[in-house]
Amino acid sequence: MQVNIQKLDAAVNELKTTLKDGLLATDIWDRATGLSLAAFNPQPAAVALFTEIVNSLNDTLAASGFPRLNRYFFLDLQGGRTVMIIQHGPDILHGVLMDSAKVNMGVLLAVAMPKMLALVNAARN
Repeated sequence: MQVNIQKLDAAVNELKTTLKDGLLATDIWDRATGLSLAAFNPQPAAVALFTEIVNSLNDTLAASGFPRLNRYFFLDLQGGRTVMIIQHGPDILHGVLMDSAKVNMGVLLAVAMPKMLALVNAARN
């Protein structure tokens, strides 16, 4: 995979700036290897397990006759936490762990998400 790690680090820093103290952790990782490429408060166990969950969820959706995942999905967790998993194409996954009380969902979806998609895409070039 050809990717500019410095640009991925800049994307992580941009997410930290946008979500402020609502961002608890984030990893951008290589889906094939499960290795984190850029992170804030890295979560290596979560990276490995979410890779398996995404693969399993896509297989389950396909076997059920449903469309596959598109770009992202959310999990509402206990303790006021939310995790968002973003698929940046077939090779890069991105996990974002947030404090639900401190992240405005409108800002996340209308500002942070489009920035992340663009920045990770730019890191490929």
